[in-house]
Amino acid sequence: MRQVILVILVMSLGLGVVFAQGKHRGHKHHPKLNKEAKAALHKFHKETIYPVNKMAYGQLLATLSQEDQTFLAQKRVEEKALHQEMKSMHQEMKGLRESGKSREEMHEMRKEKFAPLKEKRIAFMESMKPFMERNKALIKTSMEPMKENREVWKAKKEAILAQYLSAEEKAKMEACKKERTERGHRGRNRADRRGQRHEGKRGKGAV
Repeated sequence: MRQVILVILVMSLGLGVVFAQGKHRGHKHHPKLNKEAKAALHKFHKETIYPVNKMAYGQLLATLSQEDQTFLAQKRVEEKALHQEMKSMHQEMKGLRESGKSREEMHEMRKEKFAPLKEKRIAFMESMKPFMERNKALIKTSMEPMKENREVWKAKKEAILAQYLSAEEKAKMEACKKERTERGHRGRNRADRRGQRHEGKRGKGAV
């Protein structure tokens, strides 16, 4: 999972992708942002986050071999094509929703249409693994500026949102944050238990 996250970060640096600059998705508590809120977030990302990301990516490129630079450029093209394909698919599904399809029909159609794209994404991630492995130390170093600023950026984005959200929307966001925190704790606890079981099995095998 950690390597997958690194792949996403590396590709996002190269593509200039700005996370969460538009509306929040994927959770029932996420408020729909108005144009002013989206514009403020976009401005913050463009002026504050993107320059740091761009500099980090430039430093990473400068330390890569020529072969790896060529490989990464090729993968950026592939990632951009996948991103566009995903965007087109979402637009198509949006049109189908508006056509009056039932939830069950939509679920089956989504599953069928997104399956090939999912396979492409898996293959893409697999193709990146050797690159990520041989450049692990360089990537880790280039990510440091983002890690150092993550909490500050998060606080500033929340402050920007607070200017545009109603009291009800703020309450929903707090509920969302609480739920994410709880899910994170549950996930870490499960990982700890799996690790303990794994260590236990290794211990028994050593006897």
